[in-house]
Amino acid sequence: MPRAGANAVLSTTATFKLSLHPSAVADRGTSLQGARDLLDGMLMRHHDRLGGVLVSYEKPRLVHHADLRIVPMAGYVDVRVEAEVRVFAPEVGSKLVGRVNKIGVDHVGVLVHDVFNASLAAKDLPRDFVHNPAEDVWESAEDGGAHRVGVGTECVFGVKKISEYDDVLHLIGSMAEEGTGAVDFLGDDEAQDTRDGGADEPAKSQPRREKKARKEKKEKTREKREKTEKTEKTEKKKEKRAKRDREGNGEERGKRRKKS
Repeated sequence: MPRAGANAVLSTTATFKLSLHPSAVADRGTSLQGARDLLDGMLMRHHDRLGGVLVSYEKPRLVHHADLRIVPMAGYVDVRVEAEVRVFAPEVGSKLVGRVNKIGVDHVGVLVHDVFNASLAAKDLPRDFVHNPAEDVWESAEDGGAHRVGVGTECVFGVKKISEYDDVLHLIGSMAEEGTGAVDFLGDDEAQDTRDGGADEPAKSQPRREKKARKEKKEKTREKREKTEKTEKTEKKKEKRAKRDREGNGEERGKRRKKS
């Protein structure tokens, strides 16, 4: 099966074994319509044989229609249908792009492709993130909230766990790893790499690595400047405090002289 790309959606060809009522296989036309009806019911549900969720299908065609036989003691007919399909097939350890749809005091909810739910526990958010109830966001306590996520924020997250119940997929994610977080903080290139399934070609990835290196260098320069400014402010405060202490001591000595 092809490697998942386009934000974990892969395109491939699949063959389905479908069970139709004999009345639905009178000819190729009715058989194909009966197959379409069953395939429609399989959409947006997880299927082990596909390794993910069937997102869409097109160009269905019957395989060996002339050899159809009623299954003994069952009363239905097995029909094989081949179709081009798109499957949502995320893997543990991969990265996805989604949009935040819920902010909680202990988690963040994300939708991938506006359909698939992902939950990110507070412990799996960046270590410097704190919940800001006034604005209902999670934000960094170290950069003044420059990095933040709220409802509507597009973000990159890693897949920690995939669970499936009653053919419905649910993702457990994390934004504690490098290269994850709000897209507007990371930059569009990081998100685009994730949407494309990763930049495999050196020619494409090299400019992005260089841009990331420049960004990191700029960030370090900013941090160094802020640290220097903070140190200078601290020194100025110390000088002012020392000056006040000297002036205070001078006034006190003056008062003692007058009394004497």
